[in-house]
Amino acid sequence: MLKKTAIARRQAEPAPAPGPARGQAGRPTTAELERRKANVMEVATQLFVAQGYAETSLVDIAKRSGVATRTLYQHFGDKEAIFREVVFARRVAALMPPSEPDRDASLFDALLGETKELLQYVLDPHSVDVMRLMVAESRRFPDLMKKVANATFARVLNNITHVFTVLAEDGQIPADDHATSARLFVDLILGNTPIMVYTHWHTIRPSTSELERKIELFIAGRFGPRIAKASRTKPKRRPRAQGAAQAST
Repeated sequence: MLKKTAIARRQAEPAPAPGPARGQAGRPTTAELERRKANVMEVATQLFVAQGYAETSLVDIAKRSGVATRTLYQHFGDKEAIFREVVFARRVAALMPPSEPDRDASLFDALLGETKELLQYVLDPHSVDVMRLMVAESRRFPDLMKKVANATFARVLNNITHVFTVLAEDGQIPADDHATSARLFVDLILGNTPIMVYTHWHTIRPSTSELERKIELFIAGRFGPRIAKASRTKPKRRPRAQGAAQAST
């Protein structure tokens, strides 16, 4: 009777939760390996940001990640290799995505939208943490920091250059050296805000009114009074070319 009762209890118990996916011969699947790698990178980033390079060890990263130290060596290399991947891979992965201006908006509103996206990217908490880490360790890894900074700035300039190219195609601004326009725009909009935030000297974001004033100054200085006067007027939709209309039917 007792034996039958024990069997009934075991049958009524819920089945144990399935463990991580495994491939052949009990090996982790590719998806599981990628998940573990992402977790190690996240943990390493948090530790490097909080403690700095010198005070963070492979043992710290391994313990917090729940993996063996030898596993880190096998998949990532030494501490310097992990740090380089954290700074370069994580920073490049977070690069400002390509921008497409609102083609139905006025020139002023289109640039205001790009301004907000730019500041959102530059002052994102993760971006700030990684940039502070880069500043702190720049003397230890000057080549890495130069590479990351150049890649980041080039991506931002390329995105903003594209915005001005589109605005010129729509007739909102004249055909010009859009790369120069992008550089002037970024310099004016950002000013010293990033370095002040990254060094903890000043953490207040620019106000909307301040940003609007900068955009007005940029438009007037770069494109002249005629375009500045019409900058808040929405563009007129251009009629499609007859050939394009026929091709779409």
